[in-house]
Amino acid sequence: MLRPTIKTVLIGLGLAAASAAAAFAQVDFSRYVAIGDSLTAGFTSGGLVETSQANSYPALIHRQATGGDTGFEQPLVTPPGLPAVFQLVSLSPLTIRPTPGQGQPANATLPRPYNNLGIPGATVHDILNTTSGGIYDLILRNPAFHNTTDIQQALSLQPTFVTVWIGNNDALNAATSGIVDDQHLTPAAQFDAEYKALLGAIAQNSSAKIAVALIPDVTTIPFVTTIPPVVVNPATNKPVIVGGNPVFLIGPKGQLGPGDHVLLTAQAELAQGIGIPVQLGGKGTPLTDNVVLDAGETATITARIAAYNSTIRAAAGTVGAAVVDTNALLHQLAISGIDIGGIEFTSAFLTGGVFSYDGVHPTAFGYAYVANAFIAAINAKFAVKIPPVSYSPYIFGLTPLPSPAIAGIASVPAFSSAALDSLGRLFSWPQPAAAPPPPPQKNHGRHRH
Repeated sequence: MLRPTIKTVLIGLGLAAASAAAAFAQVDFSRYVAIGDSLTAGFTSGGLVETSQANSYPALIHRQATGGDTGFEQPLVTPPGLPAVFQLVSLSPLTIRPTPGQGQPANATLPRPYNNLGIPGATVHDILNTTSGGIYDLILRNPAFHNTTDIQQALSLQPTFVTVWIGNNDALNAATSGIVDDQHLTPAAQFDAEYKALLGAIAQNSSAKIAVALIPDVTTIPFVTTIPPVVVNPATNKPVIVGGNPVFLIGPKGQLGPGDHVLLTAQAELAQGIGIPVQLGGKGTPLTDNVVLDAGETATITARIAAYNSTIRAAAGTVGAAVVDTNALLHQLAISGIDIGGIEFTSAFLTGGVFSYDGVHPTAFGYAYVANAFIAAINAKFAVKIPPVSYSPYIFGLTPLPSPAIAGIASVPAFSSAALDSLGRLFSWPQPAAAPPPPPQKNHGRHRH
């Protein structure tokens, strides 16, 4: 057997280094563009505001891939946002309303299209065709940019990497309106043609690598699942039991059943006694159709989403894109929750930690979780090692916790000693006796998604 010489070992190491460099060279975020809807824009609690835009999942991906915010521009809006973000006023009675005032564009004079081209409310059709109107004017800024569409502006930047998470509103419009027809739920054939045209345009007109995300089952979000289809005693917040069974609310087609959903928008009607039988102090009149999603409508939406995701997977395979299974992520949240260092996050409204006050869009933690799902898919597909986003600031606040505060958390009943130990390992906290680490450098940079 021949022994390797120092020369051959060095050559081998050189080839390995070259191979690693080539792998990292496969992904270039110098001109990263994000295409999508409000989930891409960083929309939260009913509005678009710079404090949440700074932590949109595209901004987080770019920050992790490049080490900073330079070169990634977004259509920033000053507080309290456009529309003004919701604030929690009271838990009893539950009162959530828009923050007073109105935000203003803060980056409107950028002499080129934005890198984050997520448009709240957009469907796949809109990305290909819509140029103006409402919030499109904030993001596309036409006619200054020659009345171009979202995809045309994206391609004009000659992107090196593109993320695409679009199609949520193609299903969400039906789920949040309670109206399941072709106007609110995009036909599968139309979605198929338009989505393939979108990815095809990116592949044919740029050399960008692409990552796409699937459409979550929007019938499992808090906006749809929070209010039970039964009469609830407001004093105990528990279902009213008559004859050993809960009493179901009255819907537009009669008494509701276990598979039916009452939307968050039903709160005003329920407060007036609508949907509640007369025998229980209600008016006995049915809830309106646009605040109820019955079992049949739910099944139709879920089946349509499955068809959309089949299209997305097929189109992604054609262009060699990474695929992020956000459908599975939301399913896990709804069924079992996710455990982060001993802390459980769920899809529960207000208490789950993932969804904001509108019951549709993520919290800052939720966006960080989505960013890490994208990063994991990109790393796996293109053999790179973009570091994941640390969850610590999104769980404990954007200001880093000093060492004494960390030590003091042990006295908070919500944290078991096992959870604290697990969290310490997850976030690499120092032991209380150790010197605190230097603070990290800071980077500066309505129901439709």
